Amino acid sequence: MRTLLSLGGISLVCALLLAGVQALTEEAIDRNRTAHAWRTAFEVTGETFDTSNLKWRDEQVQLPNGTRLKRFATPGYAGDIHLLAAFSQSGQLLGVRAIRHQETPGLGDFIDSGKSPWMLRFSQSPPLAVDAITGATITSEAVKRGVQRMIEAEAE
Repeated sequence: MRTLLSLGGISLVCALLLAGVQALTEEAIDRNRTAHAWRTAFEVTGETFDTSNLKWRDEQVQLPNGTRLKRFATPGYAGDIHLLAAFSQSGQLLGVRAIRHQETPGLGDFIDSGKSPWMLRFSQSPPLAVDAITGATITSEAVKRGVQRMIEAEAE
């Protein structure tokens, strides 16, 4: 009985510590994710702009130059892959980048534009025509389907 109470006490302390750390870091994590998304937006649009007055509505935001940014999540191999796409005023895909994912390190690196040029192909070819990556077929097909869905939603 004593052992059971000890284990229960240790479990409670660990749970409280985890909850406390999560509460203390949640705001900083959200700020960092937002800053990363804007840096990615600067990369995909090829320009910088003031973000202080821009508000996301329904996972999209209109930039002062008419470019629309859209966020979208598609199921990947190890969880959702969060994408950011830029569309011109005419609806043309200007570029797409992964802003968050949990894909296998090494195998899933090709969706990080800093590690591989694979994501750059979507601004040059229809998504379903982009070759899948050998060894990471589920991830690459998930990204292709996600980009295709974003393009179809933009056309509506």
